[in-house]
Amino acid sequence: MNVLDRVVSYLSPAAGLRRVRARAAADIIAGRKPSDPRSSLRHYEGAASGRRTQGWVKTSTDANAALVSALSTLRNVARDLVRNNGYAESAVTTIRDHTVGFGLEPKSTNATAMKAWKAWASGTSCDADGRLDFNGIQGLVMRTVAESGECLIRRRRRLPEDKLPLPLQVQVLEPDYIDTARMDSRLPNGGRILHGVEFDAIGRCVAYWLFPEHPGSLTTTTQASRRVPAEEIRHIFRVERPGQIRGASWFAPVMLTFKDFDEYADATLMKQKVAACLAVITSDNGTGTYLGQPDSEDPTLDRLEPGMVARVAPGSSIEVVQPPSTADYPAYSKTALRAIATGLGVTYEDLTGDFSEVNFSSARMARLKHWARVEEWRWQMLVPQLCAPVWGWVMEAAAVALGQSIGGVKPESWTASPLPMIEPDAEGLAYQRLIRSGLMSLSEALRERGYDPDTVLAEIASDNAKIDALKLVLDSDPRNTSQAGQPVATTAATPPAAASTTPAAKKG
Repeated sequence: MNVLDRVVSYLSPAAGLRRVRARAAADIIAGRKPSDPRSSLRHYEGAASGRRTQGWVKTSTDANAALVSALSTLRNVARDLVRNNGYAESAVTTIRDHTVGFGLEPKSTNATAMKAWKAWASGTSCDADGRLDFNGIQGLVMRTVAESGECLIRRRRRLPEDKLPLPLQVQVLEPDYIDTARMDSRLPNGGRILHGVEFDAIGRCVAYWLFPEHPGSLTTTTQASRRVPAEEIRHIFRVERPGQIRGASWFAPVMLTFKDFDEYADATLMKQKVAACLAVITSDNGTGTYLGQPDSEDPTLDRLEPGMVARVAPGSSIEVVQPPSTADYPAYSKTALRAIATGLGVTYEDLTGDFSEVNFSSARMARLKHWARVEEWRWQMLVPQLCAPVWGWVMEAAAVALGQSIGGVKPESWTASPLPMIEPDAEGLAYQRLIRSGLMSLSEALRERGYDPDTVLAEIASDNAKIDALKLVLDSDPRNTSQAGQPVATTAATPPAAASTTPAAKKG
């Protein structure tokens, strides 16, 4: 406190306290060193302004303001990486394969609904482009989301004369179709348009403004975007901040690392090429020909070839220049690729195909950490944003086409691909022990492996009935054979002992 503060505090303690508080708050906001050393206990170094934070851009924008000028650039850079970098291609393929696998399959006890779904989803007629079944559409959507940050699914209603299993198809659209430049903070109905997405007065998404063709197509002409109702569109992206309405490419955190790694690899290769060009120096003491002049005895002396054995004239010699060392390249590569794998949410081994430094424990720990992200991508993004809404579209189309009230039927669950086993023998034995000890049910183990328990158990019962009808005894049948391969003795139930009719022995 200065002299004035002390005077004010003496005359009015409350006013003096307000002055001290205001000055301390101003020091903290401005990043100045507090006048009272004890106030440093309330100071965050990350919020300070100084040499260590110089050049650190710290903005207070929301998720949408941060993305407004970066969406298209991030998409274009990510696509270039996937096209031209094998590790980037490996990353998006790994994300697609592990998240979708053989496809997320619905389960419903309504036989009519399941029959309609399988008829629609199992063939390529569900795809507006006619190339993929619904499992393939899931994989394409997941790949597009990882690469471009988001993906659109548009419902395409068809006519009965189109001769489809159901009068419905879906079209996969890249996020370039959204007119990001369309912005209108005030609409007559009280809503607004932000980044090409329209909201009503209470903040619900009601429409998307889409171009009729891809803006980067060879046949695209200048056309204005058109309003498409939100019920005809499904927008799939990973939500990372509250209020976020668009998705950024998953490569955003590692783009500069990818660029630096590419440049380092190119520089290392160029260094070796230059060294190879300057690999040979010939010296002469005057008895032979000069370097570059023809020699009738050996015209190949001035050229080095793989496996060549050169004969030189007396007094001449060949000196090989040692190429520059690249010993640091493997260590840097592993460090950079591990950082890239971490940023993308995949394992280093899946990204690079290098399994030289892992054992069972480390491989399983890495896979479990990665699989936690896979579960999030599935159940927090792919199922609620894609699979469940498309199921609703199919049920609506089936209700109209079949004339049955199945429009509101929802699947009880979705079955996904299981976590790949690192060591099937050890993991299979672990499942067996968990089930036998009562710590896990058989149905729970089947669901964890990606199978429907009802389907599997019904299939086992059917197989057992066929085996019994043919009077076969298989070594794999636990009803007749033990785990050690020995026959199991079947004991019939012992009838209760009949009451004795023999008179009791008399004494004496």
